[in-house]
Amino acid sequence: MPAHAVIAPADITGLLLAGGRGSRMGGIDKGLQPFNGEPLALHAMRRLAPQVGPLMVNANRNLAEYEALGVPVWPDSLPDYPGPLAGFLAGLEHCTTPWLLTVPCDTPLFPSDLAARLAEAAIAGQADIAMALAPEATEDGPALRPQPVFCLLRAELRDSLLRYTAAGGRKVHAWISQHRAVHVPFDRPGDAPDAFFNANTLAELHALENR
Repeated sequence: MPAHAVIAPADITGLLLAGGRGSRMGGIDKGLQPFNGEPLALHAMRRLAPQVGPLMVNANRNLAEYEALGVPVWPDSLPDYPGPLAGFLAGLEHCTTPWLLTVPCDTPLFPSDLAARLAEAAIAGQADIAMALAPEATEDGPALRPQPVFCLLRAELRDSLLRYTAAGGRKVHAWISQHRAVHVPFDRPGDAPDAFFNANTLAELHALENR
């Protein structure tokens, strides 16, 4: 691949993942919870829109509310909320660009250069998948942790994911390990330490609002 090759934003479809059960929020639809007066999903969509071309949402309930955000909404094609890979698959099944970028609906402060940095790493590594790594606090101090729902995927991986999920596979890392993947650290000076903080409970959501 030429050294000067780039992935244009127009060649990336942005997929907002809002198809989970919201179990840790008591089963409520996480993406529709208010954050600074507007749905979480809308904040994430606004942050994603300038980084990509087409946008779409993966959701499994309250479809009309998500459609009101003005982009196509696609439910899982797999039953029983099987996890993020079902969202990946829904996105890949409807992706019309060479690349798909996935972001969750519950992380409204993710980096504004997420797509650019994942794309740069994918090209440099001649990879099929680029996944973000973000610093997290541990007992031994900060450590970089994979963020598997922040993924840039080649659209041509659809058939691979279809086979994997049809055989009962549900683990994101196990599927990604079948392909050439690069991990992209988001720990440069100036990177916000809470950029990848996801609100799993209403208390965490309110705490994020107050930051």
